[in-house]
Amino acid sequence: MLPRATFQTFSAAAKPKRPIIKHSFKPIEIFLSSPSSPISSTTHTPSKSNHPRQQEEDQNPKRPCQSSSSSSLAAFVIAHNEHLATHILLRLPPKSLLRFQSVSKQWQSIISNPTFRRLHSRRRPTTTASCSPPGMLLFPFRFPRVLDFIAFRQEEVNSMANIVSHLNTFLYGPRNILALHSCNGLLAIVFDVDNREEFVVYNPTTRESKLVPIIETERSYRALNIVFDPEKSDHYKLVYTWLDTSGIYVHRISVYSSENGVWRNTEETATDDLCYDRGVSWNGDLHWIGPWNYSACFDVSNERLRPLRYTIRTPEFEEHGDDWYFGESGGHLFYIHPNEPYGTLLDFFELESERDCLRWNVKYHVDLTPLTTLYPQMIKEEYDPTFDEPCAFYIIGFLVDDKEKKATLVISLADKIISCDFNNLTLMELADVEVDTNYGFPDNDVYRWDFAFQHVETLACL
Repeated sequence: MLPRATFQTFSAAAKPKRPIIKHSFKPIEIFLSSPSSPISSTTHTPSKSNHPRQQEEDQNPKRPCQSSSSSSLAAFVIAHNEHLATHILLRLPPKSLLRFQSVSKQWQSIISNPTFRRLHSRRRPTTTASCSPPGMLLFPFRFPRVLDFIAFRQEEVNSMANIVSHLNTFLYGPRNILALHSCNGLLAIVFDVDNREEFVVYNPTTRESKLVPIIETERSYRALNIVFDPEKSDHYKLVYTWLDTSGIYVHRISVYSSENGVWRNTEETATDDLCYDRGVSWNGDLHWIGPWNYSACFDVSNERLRPLRYTIRTPEFEEHGDDWYFGESGGHLFYIHPNEPYGTLLDFFELESERDCLRWNVKYHVDLTPLTTLYPQMIKEEYDPTFDEPCAFYIIGFLVDDKEKKATLVISLADKIISCDFNNLTLMELADVEVDTNYGFPDNDVYRWDFAFQHVETLACL
């Protein structure tokens, strides 16, 4: 739960330097389990096929078309047929469409049309099991809180850099950031402006923003979450959790709909045991989890809390209460927790629905101990077991791609960000992280990210 912001100032000489991420994309083979046969690191050169048809194609490669008249005619027809052009453009990714707006006035008119953008968001949902995000937006745990990113593929580095550069320009100025939340390509941002909150919804892909009116209540700010599911609706909702200070201090929930631009106070009262600033949208509902694995589900459509039927309570969890990772990927909701207090053996739980009952089931058991040989900085050399934990790494993402049958764990540790692919048992050093740690903060906190959101592209209207 995020308290009301307290901002720290520094002199010019003592001003801390934010982490500098330098992408490397260095592959390394490891074994997170004991495979029956080792994976060869030899690079194989594809051999020529012995198939007669393939040999014929190799000997007689296809020649270019002798005449360009037919292709020119086809291009002319497509370019001047708005209906046909629309159907073709709907199949392209948002990043390409934004570039193609400059091709012609007709294409600019089609792509910028709100109806086209809503249809495109519906046809290219960001929540499908085949969705592979280009990277993650990172918000540091310590000041200065400048948004950064990590790209998952080399070809996405420049694109992610442009998005984050513009986003930082938008975020910073006469305002201070209280919190961020992201859902399927849209950001909900809470600013502190002269000791009052300001809510803004922002689309990093289109660089559009919208100022949302503040709800008038006797309240104290707690958290703002955004819920957007383009498969179910063209509109998004903001779920605002606040502390009612008008009488008995209780947490209440209010909902804003972009469809009518109105806030609605629900009748729900919530516990103060949840991390409301870290809500995760799944199947149209908003899920929260907090210390001691206490969890809750908010039915956004009906604006009510669902009964708590899936709180994780086992003897192993009672000894330590902090969650390590809670997030959605590829249409699945995951919760990661150490199998033993502060250990490297992790349990991966997946939330499943069985006859209207939500239930956590163990999906994976993963032992990260082999990684400590390559990266000894994952374990602290000195620590107080009474108050401290031996592990010095943070899980910032778990990516599942059912289409490619991949499950990848993204880990932030001192001076590096790495990803582990469970399927082919390989590791990728995504980036080196450089930072000046000589300004009074614990070294580990410098490499800790307060928020890490998967970035997906969307043309959704605000």
